[in-house]
Amino acid sequence: MAEEEAAAAEPAAPEKKGGRGKLLLLVGGVVLLVGGGVGAWFGLLRGHRGAEAKSEAPAEGTKLPEHGALVALDPFIVNLGDEDRARYLKTTLQLEFYDAKVPEVFPTLVPQIRDLLITLFSSRTFAEVRTPEGKLELREDAINRINRALNKDLVKAVYFTEFVVQ
Repeated sequence: MAEEEAAAAEPAAPEKKGGRGKLLLLVGGVVLLVGGGVGAWFGLLRGHRGAEAKSEAPAEGTKLPEHGALVALDPFIVNLGDEDRARYLKTTLQLEFYDAKVPEVFPTLVPQIRDLLITLFSSRTFAEVRTPEGKLELREDAINRINRALNKDLVKAVYFTEFVVQ
């Protein structure tokens, strides 16, 4: 009797595998069709948006905002001013000048500027630099210190290209 049950169970197993294979094939086909439909939809939508963007282009003769020269500074790693525990700030920034070229005096003052920025960054606490408002204030203070070192308002903006607090 055990042999009859084993023999009866054997033919049933291949049918189940075949059913699963067909089901997987069917599901795979549906996924491909849906994926193709979604891809076509987004492709058409992107093409439509591209046409809108072309029509919204500024008219000829319209002056676009000018960008000044950009200079990347080496990364800064400083201890923050938190007294309860050691916290660190690693940041990389770029300076944008009002003029299209970097002022001639800038390269000679980079050590002084780095020192001013290290002092500024290390005077802040984690609570001060973690918020968007804190980063904005830090950015404004950095611009003021750099312009003070240059003895002129030459720096228009400071951009944080990396900002990690630990």
